[in-house]
Amino acid sequence: MVVTDAKENIENGPGGLTDLTPPESGDWVGVGGEPLPVEEAWRWAVLPGCGGIVTFCGTVRDQSEGRPGVTCLEYEAYVEQVAPRLAWVAAAARERWGEIGRLVLLHRVGRLEVGEVSVVVVASTPHRAEAFAAAQFCIDTLKHTVPIWKRETWSGGTDWTLCSDDLDSAGRDPSSVR
Repeated sequence: MVVTDAKENIENGPGGLTDLTPPESGDWVGVGGEPLPVEEAWRWAVLPGCGGIVTFCGTVRDQSEGRPGVTCLEYEAYVEQVAPRLAWVAAAARERWGEIGRLVLLHRVGRLEVGEVSVVVVASTPHRAEAFAAAQFCIDTLKHTVPIWKRETWSGGTDWTLCSDDLDSAGRDPSSVR
């Protein structure tokens, strides 16, 4: 299912939106229409053996390349594929950094105003260098492989853009994404 009217589909509960409640174990991945639980994600990633926790939040900014005066973004997604692809990104990160304690990959859909959080990535590892590297890999890979679109509205108009570079990348080795 491709969400074509995010507000209507969020309110009516499309099958692919996930409950943004942390799991007991494993990785916390999901897509939802409510504000993302940033503080809860950070707290969930805290483990006794992990001294490095990196949290990345992508927020809606008031400008985009060639588009000053951005007022809002609307994210839509191929919701049945978002959670599986987020899990795929998490698995690829764990292959590279086996010491990862916990990973959080959450994305929001629907209309977001300037300053609201659209994506959260949290990585906890025993040391900071690996936490930074894993978090950067996760956000970069997420942006390249997860089927999410955004509509920017700015003072000069509105337009859709594809957030992921390659929707056919599900079979590609995630380590090849830079």
